[in-house]
Amino acid sequence: MNRLKYSAILFFVLVTLSGCKKNNSLVDNKFYDKTFKWQIFVPDDYEKVDLKQKLDVKGDTTLAKKKHSIVVFKKDEANYFSVNYEDFFGSDIRALDLNMKLKDFLLLKDIGKIYPKGKMGDYSVSTEYISGLPFRRAKIEITEYEKKVVTLVLFSRGFNGRIFINSIVYENEDDGKEMIDLFKKSTFKK
Repeated sequence: MNRLKYSAILFFVLVTLSGCKKNNSLVDNKFYDKTFKWQIFVPDDYEKVDLKQKLDVKGDTTLAKKKHSIVVFKKDEANYFSVNYEDFFGSDIRALDLNMKLKDFLLLKDIGKIYPKGKMGDYSVSTEYISGLPFRRAKIEITEYEKKVVTLVLFSRGFNGRIFINSIVYENEDDGKEMIDLFKKSTFKK
């Protein structure tokens, strides 16, 4: 009888663990998203923002209210790593690119709520390969009184009718580089 109980418990644990891989989960500092089959390692000093709680922190209400939010991590009150997606209906690559540009400026508008005296500084767009896939990388600097106060780096890419958007917002350059490197090391299963 003990062996039967043990087998049943072991089976239940294995089913539960295999089910975790099918849902968005954070286990042992690894976050997995089932929608995009995306995995990223998250260091201990990052806090996962609970999107169900009332969000009162400096950037939480601005960066975490996305309709299709996947995950938001913050290193502190000023450095955020937010991932969401938007539905995209169409097959035209130019329309997809225009839609991704629009996402850059919509996030910029939201950041304006945090930095009301901020002005858009440098804006650049390039292509970066993550896990062998090309991503559009946009970088926007926000200045106040001619001094850079925050930087936004957005990685976006179309996936089967959806636009994956990783928004990295940082005040501290070292923290920003670390968050960008975390995304560069993440993986997408094909």
